[in-house]
Amino acid sequence: MSHIVIVLLIAAFVFRKPLGRLLARRFPNRARRQQVLGTIIAAFLLVMVLRLVAALW
Repeated sequence: MSHIVIVLLIAAFVFRKPLGRLLARRFPNRARRQQVLGTIIAAFLLVMVLRLVAALW
């Protein structure tokens, strides 16, 4: 699982400018854009935590 996380982080870093422009076009309101990003990050962290708990159970 850790290699998947590393690949996703590298892809997000490499494509951060195009993703930022895409989000800016889709959500012109800055507060709404940050809310969407926060939701995506929270969901990703929740999945990682749940997988870690399941692995250690």
